[in-house]
Amino acid sequence: MESHEAARVRLPQLRLDELLEELQARLDAARGTRDRVHSLLEAVLSVGRELDLEQALRSIVEAAAVLVDAEYGALGVIGPDGRRLSAFHTVGVSEEEIARIGPFPEGHGILGELIRHPEPLRLTRLSEHPASFGFPPNHPPMSTFLGVPIRVRDQVFG
Repeated sequence: MESHEAARVRLPQLRLDELLEELQARLDAARGTRDRVHSLLEAVLSVGRELDLEQALRSIVEAAAVLVDAEYGALGVIGPDGRRLSAFHTVGVSEEEIARIGPFPEGHGILGELIRHPEPLRLTRLSEHPASFGFPPNHPPMSTFLGVPIRVRDQVFG
């Protein structure tokens, strides 16, 4: 009889433990969201403080990489022809690595896909996308991809 009574007392305790674990998980998620929002606000303020366009663009790339916890980040500026990149700002790759890779991309492959179809693009296997055709020699290995067009009013900027 005592073991049956003890089991009845333990069941609510187990349920309480499950609820507390779920609450802790939700609190952790809320803290993560709060931290990302703070990072985003800091990025907006940082970009707003910059008077130099090049530094402002670099700040955008740095903030974006931090916000999505990416090792690498880049911002390609679309040129006047609307089909090619006129500038490319990167983070996560050293100047020496950039020199070994060679010229910046012009907007073919996946980047060209973003130019032609300026919609968010998330790929878990970059190499499996039909527009992918690989990387130049000495390029760091990359398997996932998140591309988001940057708009200034209704015009796609990069």
